[in-house]
Amino acid sequence: MSSSCFMTVLKEYQEGKTTFLSADVDHYSSKKGQPTSDMPVFYNPRMRINRDLSVLVLDTYCKTNQVDLICEPLTGSGIRSLRYLNEVKGDFHSVMFDTNSEAVEIAERNVASNGFDERAQVILGDARILLLTESRGKRFDFIDIDPFGNPNPFLNAAIQGINPRRGLIGITATDMPALCGVYPRVALRKYGGISIRAPFVHELALRLVIGSAFSVAGMNDFSISPILSLSTDHYIRVWIETKASKSEGNQDSERIGLVRYCRHCMAWDVIPLLALKRASEFRHIRSGCPDKVEVAGPMWIGSIQDPEFVTQTAETMEEHKNSISRRTKLMLNLITQESSIQEFYLDIHQMCDIYSWPPPKQDDVIKSLEERGYKCVRSHFKPTAIRTNATVKEVVKVIKSILGER
Repeated sequence: MSSSCFMTVLKEYQEGKTTFLSADVDHYSSKKGQPTSDMPVFYNPRMRINRDLSVLVLDTYCKTNQVDLICEPLTGSGIRSLRYLNEVKGDFHSVMFDTNSEAVEIAERNVASNGFDERAQVILGDARILLLTESRGKRFDFIDIDPFGNPNPFLNAAIQGINPRRGLIGITATDMPALCGVYPRVALRKYGGISIRAPFVHELALRLVIGSAFSVAGMNDFSISPILSLSTDHYIRVWIETKASKSEGNQDSERIGLVRYCRHCMAWDVIPLLALKRASEFRHIRSGCPDKVEVAGPMWIGSIQDPEFVTQTAETMEEHKNSISRRTKLMLNLITQESSIQEFYLDIHQMCDIYSWPPPKQDDVIKSLEERGYKCVRSHFKPTAIRTNATVKEVVKVIKSILGER
């Protein structure tokens, strides 16, 4: 089905249990299925995992928290709010913003066609202003920040608009070149921390975003707690619980630090900023490495997953098994498996490149580490990555042993 709003070519889509109109991605993209930021109404079908997980996270959160009002500041076609209203249990209301009048009209049509006129409101205007003005009467219990690029311009208003007793904020970032070490100065300017290229670069990117959220929350006397994190398809996503608390915010400061990394042996360590004066000498894991190491941060060095909440979200997934994609199920299963291991993920192939070794089978590495008493699972961050509580030095020994047995 195609139609037009203003001069926009529209297409009817279905995602989850929800049917909606948006700009025809194939019509407006130079590459089939690849949306661009200048589309008249933005919708990215490739972000479905993000939206699937967002539905599961909010549904899980609603089981133990009172949620009356949610906000989608950058609504586009309105698909996120529509799916929340249609697929999450609860009687909450949604407020949706967009600066694009075409997007507002299409979102209003989608709200009406899905029967949510009494539960949703679409407002034309700047999200940074509306997050403040529309939360004066009642603060939002959940805010979903899903921009094209950097989420930070919206974070301060989001923190000020969230329920001070307890709230949930979903944050997406897509400007991966800055976050992944290609433009470290841009990362420092936008996120307050330096990025580096490392075999666990996407985790560093995620931690930079969380660290930035900590800073903004702290300025407003809020604390944060990441409960679920995702990295896939050239973007990262984190859901953080927030609470107005100076004391807990002060405790959060212990989870901000620097990451040191040697690209010659792949050794890394973490230094909390509050313990910087007591930092020990960096330990390489093979001789011949130069003394100079790369430093990333400041960034969040605490947990990026809440294992209990992640497990509950995986259980919630069973209630939605007919409306979420197969990739989402696989991704959440991997996140669940690795959620209890705090160490950074390790890319086996990149490690072997550094040591000029052919990469062994991932299952062989996992089995060998488990036989030595370590936890080890596949990581959702990369197909060739593992997450283990073994040291990098021990992983190197295991790989060397496996290759020596051939």
